[in-house]
Amino acid sequence: MKDLLFSLTFMLLLVLAGSQVVSAQVTSQRMTMSRGSNDAMILELPTADEKMVDKLWSDWLKDNYSVKTKKVKKTKNELEHLNFSIPGVSTGGKVDMYSSIRTSGGGSELTIWIATPDGYISPELDSGRYIEAEKMLMRFALAVSKSQIEMQVEEEEKALKDLEKELERIRKDKEKLEQDIVDAERAIEKARADIENNLSEQESKTREIGAQIEKIEATKRKLKDF
Repeated sequence: MKDLLFSLTFMLLLVLAGSQVVSAQVTSQRMTMSRGSNDAMILELPTADEKMVDKLWSDWLKDNYSVKTKKVKKTKNELEHLNFSIPGVSTGGKVDMYSSIRTSGGGSELTIWIATPDGYISPELDSGRYIEAEKMLMRFALAVSKSQIEMQVEEEEKALKDLEKELERIRKDKEKLEQDIVDAERAIEKARADIENNLSEQESKTREIGAQIEKIEATKRKLKDF
């Protein structure tokens, strides 16, 4: 009944967490690792990036089980987490766990081997202890989902800031255009005033030219009198 309650609660959390981990599942099969071919548990994370899972896995184990993570020597990407307790799995003692994370499709795959004095955890070794180990992986799947959502929030907040910056730029463009209109209107008013002054100057200059012509004609008439 307790296991059923956990499964129902976990499925509800998966639904609430969204599509990122809704298809996450745990399977069991024998897999090759540094200590030979042994029973393993595989957690599929269809949308989780390998690098993100790798960093989160070590931190999550440290926070939840106070265990350090080290790379297994002479292996490509195998990790070891030694001499620690997993409630319901280690049954009062300690276990050694080995793990490997790899890219799988558009997501990643976490494989673990839990070594106990009785053998590697599997449904055949002890179904109860296997279920507890499965619960641990399910809880980690939720942590992955939470991290993905947090990253999504960060990306969306960044996108919002970019949009706000773009809006601020557009507003400044509008203010500049409005100032351009004000400056243009002032320039038009000045040009109109300059045109009025120009017309006045033309009238004045025309009168001066007329007066000058009169002077020239008068001077010519004096010349004829000689």
